[in-house]
Amino acid sequence: MHRIVPLGLLLFLLSSCAPTPGASTATPVPTTMHSPLSPSPTPVPPSATPTPTLSLPLTPTISPNDRAAFVSETYVDYTILKPGERFTKSWKLKNNGTSTWNESYFLYREVALQNEPLTSVERLPLAKTVAPGETAEFAVEMIAPEKVGIYTVNWSLRNAQGEIVPVDGGRFIWVTIRVCDGAQSCPAIPSAGSDANGVSATLVAFTPQPQRAVAAFCMTLPGPNYAPSPASVTLLLDGVSYPYSTGGSTSPGCFGFEFPVTIEKVQAAQSVAISIAQVRILGGPNDPEGACEAAHAALTARYPSLDFTCQFSMAGYYTNLQVPPGMSREQADALIVDAIEGAIYGPWQLTVR
Repeated sequence: MHRIVPLGLLLFLLSSCAPTPGASTATPVPTTMHSPLSPSPTPVPPSATPTPTLSLPLTPTISPNDRAAFVSETYVDYTILKPGERFTKSWKLKNNGTSTWNESYFLYREVALQNEPLTSVERLPLAKTVAPGETAEFAVEMIAPEKVGIYTVNWSLRNAQGEIVPVDGGRFIWVTIRVCDGAQSCPAIPSAGSDANGVSATLVAFTPQPQRAVAAFCMTLPGPNYAPSPASVTLLLDGVSYPYSTGGSTSPGCFGFEFPVTIEKVQAAQSVAISIAQVRILGGPNDPEGACEAAHAALTARYPSLDFTCQFSMAGYYTNLQVPPGMSREQADALIVDAIEGAIYGPWQLTVR
């Protein structure tokens, strides 16, 4: 399956394994690359010139000219397999870019989220050229782990320079299986969505990288200016919270955030989730004076001893704050700003595993 990873990632394809590609006037020419579980060296034809193995960068860039579209796959997400069962996972991709894919392009095994790669294959080279508009099928023999659980491994298509060829805008395709023992119940499919106070959130993709983890999610919000408060978005590893390093909107209603944690830390965690504590009108309402007057009417009716004068400036929304007994100035300020900016509190927790 492929993932859109917004942030140059994602990210990312909400309700199904992959979007259905649109009709094409080009006639696809399928090309199948098959890799055995324990591959032996592939003989080089006499006319070919051997090339050294490409050393890949820790943080690969996206190819500016290459594009791919997801066509189909075998063993869709959460397919049930028995412990130790062999299977062949395949992806069919269409060349949607302007460059012709040649034998220097390859499928590369990226990340095993549970530290179970499912196969000894690390690279699967393209067997022949694939012109724009044509399709190629990549097939990899795999083995389900002996332990019951859910397992995901990310793969990417790379060009001769080691750049990632984005698939429908995302960095990766992947395989996700459920391993079930007949004597035990199958592990439940994790929920990737969350609802609270009229707002819903859906996880689009989660991608661990060597020095960071990247999450993409979309939300149904009450207005176009609403967004998660960045400081309220955290990564939870076994219940421990990690703040974001960069993040923001990637498209209307969709967001991408990066967290400074290593891939080893993510793989070692038993539970992984994204938590969003609140959403609000970031940057303030279009009519701050009007929003402040509405907040004033609502809050002074609820807290008779609370008062303030609406006066929008670079210093804030109001002046002349009068605080009720038992309430601190910080608490009063939070109440007023939340009301003016239409804050909605969750939390929304998006489970990765």
